Formats: sequence, C-alpha cells, structure tokens
Amino acid sequence: MRYNHLLLACLLALAIAPGTWLRTEIPLEEPSFVEAIATVEVGKAQAGPLVLEHAWEITGSGPLFGGFSALLSLPDDQFVAGSDAGAKLVFTRPDRRGTLPRLTRFGGDDDPDKNAVDLESLTRDPETGWIWGGYEWDQAIRRFDPDYVPRGKVRPRAMADWGSNSGAEALIRLPDGNFLVIEEGSFNDDTVHHQALLFAGDPFESRPPELLFVNVPEDYRPVDMTQLDDHRIAVLLRGFEFDLPPRFSTAIAVMDIADIAPGATVDLHLVAELGEDFPADNYEGMAVTRDAGKTYLWLMSDDNFMQYQRTLLLKLLWQTREKARE
Repeated sequence: MRYNHLLLACLLALAIAPGTWLRTEIPLEEPSFVEAIATVEVGKAQAGPLVLEHAWEITGSGPLFGGFSALLSLPDDQFVAGSDAGAKLVFTRPDRRGTLPRLTRFGGDDDPDKNAVDLESLTRDPETGWIWGGYEWDQAIRRFDPDYVPRGKVRPRAMADWGSNSGAEALIRLPDGNFLVIEEGSFNDDTVHHQALLFAGDPFESRPPELLFVNVPEDYRPVDMTQLDDHRIAVLLRGFEFDLPPRFSTAIAVMDIADIAPGATVDLHLVAELGEDFPADNYEGMAVTRDAGKTYLWLMSDDNFMQYQRTLLLKLLWQTREKARE
C-alpha cells in the first residue's frame, strides 16, 4: 500500500512540476459526464479579506472529467471550466438554479486540432463573448467564438522556450483590450522572477508581444488570474510540497493594472494564504462574480486525474475593507 502511495505521489509530482511531461490526445471511447455537484460541509474560515461562504465537490466519470485548470465566469450565472484533457465543463453556479452541466471537448467534436490538450487558462471579451485559452503543452493561445467554435491558434515565438509543463498558466484580457500571459515557471531558476508577455490587443492580430517580469511571492507559482476591479488583477498562487500524500498550499495576490507595461517588473502583493480551515487541494482555476454590490472569488481545484484528489469549488467573499499585505 505504501508503495502505491509513493508511486501516485511521484506521478503527481511529475504532472505538476516544471519540465517535460508527455501529453497525448484523450481517447473518447467512454462517455463523459458530471454525476453530482454536492455541498461540502465546512466550518468558518477567513484569510485576509477572504471569507469562505460555501464549498461543493463535483464528481463525474469518463475520460474528459477531471483535471480542471481554468475557470471563467459567464453571463446568466454560468461558469465554464477548461481542463488538462482539453475539455470544457459548462455549468450553472451551484448557488443558483439553472441548466444541467455539459462536459465536451472545448472546441467540440469537430475540432480540427485533436491534440489540443493541457488547457490551463481562459479569458473572455465581455462585449463580444469571444474566449481565448492558453495551452501549456505546445505553448499556444487559441481563440473561440461565443459558441466555442475554434477561430485560430497562435504559437508566439516568445513563448517557445517556456516549459512544456510550466508555461501559459495565467492569461487575461485587460480592460484596455491588451492581453497579459504569465509563465508558471520561474526565470533562470530565480524562484520569484517570472516572465510575462504583453500583447497590444488580440494575440492573433497584434505585433509580437513585449516582455516584462512578474515577481511572485516565494514558494508559490501563478496558476490563474482574473480582473478583480477597475484597478487590480487577482492572481491565484499555488505551492506544492512533496509528501505522502503530496500537499498543496493556496494563496491570493493582487497586481496593479497601472504597473503593467513593456519592460516593467511588476510586484504581486500577497493578500491571503488559505490555511487549514479551508478545504485543501490543488486549486488552479479562479473567477470573479459580483452580487448585490459584493465581490466573490470562486476557486476550482484540479484533481490531476488522481483518485485521492477532488474537484472542489469554493465561494469566497472578498471583504473590500481589508487591504493588501505588502
């Protein structure tokens, strides 16, 4: 039994650690579907400005279920999650009533790019509904129309040397229409210095991106980001400790939109580290919703297709009176 645990731990470490990791097309002989979105009983928990209000576990089966690494808020109380299998899960936020979850390939069964797996990040233009996804394996950005039909793929030369398992983990469309993507892996073995690219508009239509750097709190890596308000971006951070079983830590930081510029070095300001009172897992997806004047962060975990991990969804109230901790 101990050998099996060690083997699983080693596989997980390979799956999430920077470096080369084999990705292949996901076979679809079996149907994939969501079985349940069930409430997880949790106690009171608060970290910095974040208060845990609710938690759910999503269960399902089939080759497309699991590995959810990106989360995006949609109109009409909907979410879409992207996965390491190149799948999309469209579902109604579980604190609302709505349609049943739908689990399919992100680009549909007719997607010409059958090897489009390892989807790690998502962003959206709220005016047009178009969506962009960052793919880590081949360091690409794909574009989809509001019906999730693929409308192009670009592999920026500036991303070519990013690690095949530590690349375009965080992608965002900024309020001015520019795009920012941050490499998960650190630069030149510097544990806090990460490369980032700034595209002047849609990556498919702009000139080559400009390089900048993002300083990430020590012991963490950036795994997702989303616009928090008119001035700040929230960044989801993950830490990993090799153990039996492996242990994950989660933190939230913010960056000032005004600091983002070609050649700049942007500091992330840590605002919360989720401690033992929060359900622990490998959180890689984050989205923001606003209800009745309140701001909520939603976190989704990536189970790495491992039996001892879960697909969790957390709803966290952001109390605006709190200030970021330098």
